[in-house]
Amino acid sequence: MRSPSAEPFPLPATLAELLSQSDVTDLCVNGPDAVFVDRGEGMCKVDLSESLPMGTEALSRWLMGQLSDQGKAWDARQPFIDLRLPSGHRLHAVLPPIAPEFPLLSFRRLSSAGEHPRQRPEARAARWADQPSWAFLEREVRAGESMLVSGATGAGKTTLMNDLISAIPSEQRILALEDTPELDPDHPHFLSLQSRNANADGFGEIPLRTLLKQTLRMRPDRLLVGECRGGEILELLQALNTGHRGALATVHANCPRDALRRIELLCLIHGPANLNPALIRELLVGGLRWIVHVKRDPHDPKRRQLVVARLEGREGDTLLLRPMVEFNQ
Repeated sequence: MRSPSAEPFPLPATLAELLSQSDVTDLCVNGPDAVFVDRGEGMCKVDLSESLPMGTEALSRWLMGQLSDQGKAWDARQPFIDLRLPSGHRLHAVLPPIAPEFPLLSFRRLSSAGEHPRQRPEARAARWADQPSWAFLEREVRAGESMLVSGATGAGKTTLMNDLISAIPSEQRILALEDTPELDPDHPHFLSLQSRNANADGFGEIPLRTLLKQTLRMRPDRLLVGECRGGEILELLQALNTGHRGALATVHANCPRDALRRIELLCLIHGPANLNPALIRELLVGGLRWIVHVKRDPHDPKRRQLVVARLEGREGDTLLLRPMVEFNQ
């Protein structure tokens, strides 16, 4: 990965300075003098001594430079951009005519971006030291159990996933499927494949579902899906029930039970019209073992909490979830 200083189209200094601050998780630019950051306590406006030293034209040039450097394109029919910057951070941009005159930027600062992501086991343990379930989850991942990581935006799903992946034995081959590359764990045999949107003529799309089918022919020991939100989840469940153990995936949800409902809903939306919901539940029970929900502590937003539940089976149409507290007892 190139260093930020080697970028042919460097990030404007004010934004680069904010993203270099380790306590910043998200940065949003709504206009030349409207910059907001999240340091774990919600979005707060940055008190700039003077306006952001770039106008609409300069910012657009920077965006076009990033697109050119990464071989991507956009047009007025789909004025959205998803990029991973050379510094490692993620960028989502909305351009006119959808946005106002100024492009709207949403940066996600990944904890490993701009740094070397390698973390020793003791560092990972320290990060989750106040979570009694962490050591148990590490053992379960190492043993090859499949897990679904759920949570809200910015809750810490990517951080948790990176740390869990790093616990996988080094001799195992890991293949990750992502729309925008975020996962970058400490593992010697980690490979990431990225989906691709259609071009301006409507051709060339490669969705995660297609990537997953190809991945099964690449001799994976572990399969990872960065964010389940389409038909790829049905392919993953089938893979888990045909010999591919130890998968990890993330999904946006409010709790472990909601995560299972969302998975079922995604399968029904993107699966065949005659798909039986009972079949989906059977695939879930047969292939998935743990649901790990990560959330921010309401009293201390910088602190993360883990809620762990085990999927034990089903009775009729009801999936049986047992919280880890009951399981330990």
